[in-house]
Amino acid sequence: MFRRDTDTGEEIAFRVTTPQGNTVISGYSEDFWRQTPGAEVEEVRGHSQPDGFVVERTVA
Repeated sequence: MFRRDTDTGEEIAFRVTTPQGNTVISGYSEDFWRQTPGAEVEEVRGHSQPDGFVVERTVA
């Protein structure tokens, strides 16, 4: 579901905060979320587990 960085092996995701204040970890493209008015988007790296995505770091 998530793209993988070929150099580090990390999975690439986006942490999205919706205008309503909900936080979502998504594999959809950053451009998709930037088109949502009021959404805040930041790229994160980590790995998937059966119960969700573990964010290990935020990409600045």
